[in-house]
Amino acid sequence: MTGLLAALASAVVYGLGLAVEQRALHRCAAISVRRPLHLARVLFGNPRWLGGCALAAAGSVGLVVSLGLAPVSVVQPAFAGGISLTLLVVALLQRQRISRGELAALGAMPVALLLLALSLGPRDAAAGTTADLPLLLAVSAVTLVVCAGGMAVAGGGNAPAAVMGSAAGLAQGVAGLQGKGIGGLLADHGIVGAVGPVLLSPFPYLYALGWAVGIALFQTSMQRSRASVTAPAANVVGNVFMVVAGTAVFAESLPAEPLPLALRALGFALTLAVVALVHRAAGRVEEETARQRATALPAVS
Repeated sequence: MTGLLAALASAVVYGLGLAVEQRALHRCAAISVRRPLHLARVLFGNPRWLGGCALAAAGSVGLVVSLGLAPVSVVQPAFAGGISLTLLVVALLQRQRISRGELAALGAMPVALLLLALSLGPRDAAAGTTADLPLLLAVSAVTLVVCAGGMAVAGGGNAPAAVMGSAAGLAQGVAGLQGKGIGGLLADHGIVGAVGPVLLSPFPYLYALGWAVGIALFQTSMQRSRASVTAPAANVVGNVFMVVAGTAVFAESLPAEPLPLALRALGFALTLAVVALVHRAAGRVEEETARQRATALPAVS
């Protein structure tokens, strides 16, 4: 239960960071993954975006810790659902127009989190801390190649924001696998004792690579749309990837009893339903965002 609560707290911090980033992105020059130096200059020259990025980074650190405390099949859906819930609440507080699908998703996510919590038992609560390193490296390499293809398509300027968000989710999933590896070393060796093993492992370096690819795609997609639309796409795709790949790579077992297994499967399925509910609003939100940016920044190209 500690890992689940840590994941939820981290998700709230991460979601608030995304909300701050979104406000900064909607008020700055247009960015594109085809112009990485311009993208970096616009983002890192924006103090408000940097503040949001710091909050999101704090949430990511919390996720790494929680992945060392509970199974990935519990932590990752809870984190993804918590982010989506936070962003929809922020959108409501800002009086943005929310579709019925988004409202349904808002109601479904707490239920999904409750089911995941009920699926935890003393026999399966332990998290896997040791990765199958060859499998981890192979999965990471193949996924990043797929994401590189997504960046090439996105660079043409025709990819919808939700598609770019989904590609970002894969890259973030690769980073998440490395984060779980780091979390496992922290759980096994403690904070001080884990410094050497972490630096000698491939985890921090692959984490940085996955983060860099993911942030380029995600920030571009979020500028074109709203965080409550693009973040669920990224997080649910990353969620599926992390649960499937992480469970295999770290040899974590699912609940052995039928009822906890059914509860976890249903909770996981509800987090996937979020994408279908929210995605229906993606086109409308992207058009609204483009009109708002054209009005606010008529001179920006």
